[in-house]
Amino acid sequence: MIIYGWIRPTILLAFKNDLCATCNVVGQHAIVRRVSWVSLFWIPVLPIWINHRLVCGNCGAETKLGFRQVRTALKSGKLPLAPRPSYPAYAQALYDANERRPAEVEFDPIQRNPQRNHWNTYAWLWTVGAGVVVVILVLSTILRTPSVPVVAPGASATPGVGHECWLAADGSINGCRLHDGSVVGFPEGSPTVCYFSEPLPSGDYSVHCRD
Repeated sequence: MIIYGWIRPTILLAFKNDLCATCNVVGQHAIVRRVSWVSLFWIPVLPIWINHRLVCGNCGAETKLGFRQVRTALKSGKLPLAPRPSYPAYAQALYDANERRPAEVEFDPIQRNPQRNHWNTYAWLWTVGAGVVVVILVLSTILRTPSVPVVAPGASATPGVGHECWLAADGSINGCRLHDGSVVGFPEGSPTVCYFSEPLPSGDYSVHCRD
């Protein structure tokens, strides 16, 4: 029996002081990341969705944030947001109380959370591991791709793989290097690539080369 499902842990990235658009209270807000994982036997194996939110500490209301927006904020230490509808009334109230009208950009600074939970470490390790696997698969595919013979128009294709060879002035083959590094013939003349199955064909067999 395979037990599967999904889990969505929350990673606390940073804090900021802000004016909530829902409860109109100025207070601490949390910048969070939620990653939805497919799990097997309660072990997260594949992330399927990542989203970021700004969460009000007073009423719990959430504002959606973009990935690049959060990434830039964590680097710069500031998270500018769109103009807040209730900000003019808030600024006027402060002005009436102490004759000081604050600028809206005063809400931009954030404070990064230096102690993120283990889910952040796990997501980072998973990303690195997935990248390494992709690189290995791409390299293995490239290395296993057989050489494609280049055949002159009207000539029949010769089965085999590419070999480093040298052509004489009359177009005949002076020599070729085999896959074990040895050279059959002489490594002199115009270098090219010829296609054949080892050993080097002779007699009535024909060899097709790029040149």
